[in-house]
Amino acid sequence: MIVHLITSKKNLDQTIPYLRRITTAIHNNESTIARDWIEPAYVRYSNESKGVKRSPVDWKAVQKDNLEAIAKADVVIAEATETGFGIGYQVAYAVQLKKPVLILRKEDANTDSFASGVDNVNVRYREYDEKTLEKLVESFLEENDISTKDMRFNFFIDRPIYNYLRWSSLKTGKTKAEVLRELVQREIDNTTQH
Repeated sequence: MIVHLITSKKNLDQTIPYLRRITTAIHNNESTIARDWIEPAYVRYSNESKGVKRSPVDWKAVQKDNLEAIAKADVVIAEATETGFGIGYQVAYAVQLKKPVLILRKEDANTDSFASGVDNVNVRYREYDEKTLEKLVESFLEENDISTKDMRFNFFIDRPIYNYLRWSSLKTGKTKAEVLRELVQREIDNTTQH
C-alpha cells in the first residue's frame, strides 16, 4: 500500500518524534511512503533554527510533488496537531480523489480542530496519545488494505459486448463478471509471458 503523509512544517521539531513513529508504523505494515519528505524537511528546519542560511524553496514544485503523491497513494495520513492551509488543501484534494484519509491530532493539543467536524465516509479523525498512535495508524492501514478485498467498479459497454457477455454467461454457466475477470486475467497472463 502506498501512503502519503501530510503535516505542517510549523513546529516540526515538536512533531518529528510522532512523524517518525507514524513512518515506522507505515513501514511495519509493509506499506511505503509516496513521497519521502519528512526527514529532509526536518534537516532544513533544524538548520534554519541554528541560523544556517538556506536556499529558497520552490513551492510550485513542492505543491506539484505533493499532489502527484496524493494521486498515486492508496491512502493519506495527516498529522494535523499544527494546523495550516497546506494540510487542509491536501486533505481536500485527497477527499476529492476519494482517497481514504486519516487525520491525526494529539489529544493534549491546545486548540479546537475544524477537522473534527468533517463528515465524509472517506475521512477518519482521531486524537492520539503516546500509547495509541501506532495502533491508530495500523488499524487505518488494515481497514483500507485493498489486497484483502475484492474491488468493484462500473463501466459502460456497447451492445455487441453486452451480447457477447450474455452469450458467454449462458454457455459457461458463469456470471458476466466472472467471464470478464477470466478475460482480463488471460490478458494479464499473456502480457506477463512476453
